[in-house]
Amino acid sequence: MKRSELELLIHKAETKLQEQQLLLQDLYKRLEALTDQERERENYISSKEIIDLIEKKVGKKINMSTIKRWADEGFLGEVVEEKDKFWALQSKQGKKRFLYPKVDTYRFLHEEKGYLLPEYEVLDRVLVTQSEKEPLIGMVIDSHLHQDEFHYIIQIEGSFETLQDVKEKNLQLIQGVDD
Repeated sequence: MKRSELELLIHKAETKLQEQQLLLQDLYKRLEALTDQERERENYISSKEIIDLIEKKVGKKINMSTIKRWADEGFLGEVVEEKDKFWALQSKQGKKRFLYPKVDTYRFLHEEKGYLLPEYEVLDRVLVTQSEKEPLIGMVIDSHLHQDEFHYIIQIEGSFETLQDVKEKNLQLIQGVDD
């Protein structure tokens, strides 16, 4: 192989490498945008998700027109279109999907409509599993909606010590003999 042929092959390889590095940088930027939008999307709830949540929590079936009316009256917070706000996320084809801030929607469903109830009731015996501590058994003393999830006050079994602001996801109901 001649020197000029080798130099040409090297030049082509370097050019291709530069193009691939630019492509890689672009892919990293797109991945970062996707990750950011996935994280932000967790703060919103769709009409279908609201309907499913209400059915799961209280067993009541409501329809899309009810959600639309609540949104039009401003009860569900600022309405955003999914494709506009979350352009990097793959969305379903077809009709527009509207999203509502979870914090506003959960507050409305809990305080105004009574459709969003805590999973555990006062005096329920629960297992508390918080990652940094060993599991504890306690009793629900109180609950409240904080942002978009319920938090509980738990009295530890065998003492008067209480745990404040225990998230619902960190609790499990303990079935007793007399349940």
